[in-house]
Amino acid sequence: MIQFDYHFKVRYKDIDQMGVMYYSRYFEYYEAARTDMMSDLGLTYKELEEQGIMMPVVHSESDYLAGSGFDDHLICKTEIREKHGNRMEIFYTVVSENLPANIINTGKTIHAFVKLNGKPTRIPQSLKQVVDNKWEHVK
Repeated sequence: MIQFDYHFKVRYKDIDQMGVMYYSRYFEYYEAARTDMMSDLGLTYKELEEQGIMMPVVHSESDYLAGSGFDDHLICKTEIREKHGNRMEIFYTVVSENLPANIINTGKTIHAFVKLNGKPTRIPQSLKQVVDNKWEHVK
């Protein structure tokens, strides 16, 4: 399992009329966390795209367990738990920076690996090596 913590602050534009973060914003933070995690692993989306590989989201889900409001400092704990031939599952747990035991939101995205023409392909060797190498250091 590979873990990455993405720290962020709830912006005023993120809250709804009830004063809590609007549900769709979590997916935007998932994406930001996932992008930073990839960079932290040493492989960016740009590099994958230069290799002719895309990672579209083919499934997403999110559970809302508590509300977060304007100016709350949150952490999106991002984890790669599963990787298969042409798919990778990424899990997200959003917690308050001040109360990390209190889970606000959980989610998951599943990404396929496809060529630029949309045809499925296996996980790129460059990403597989980075992920496998990181996994070995966690064990």
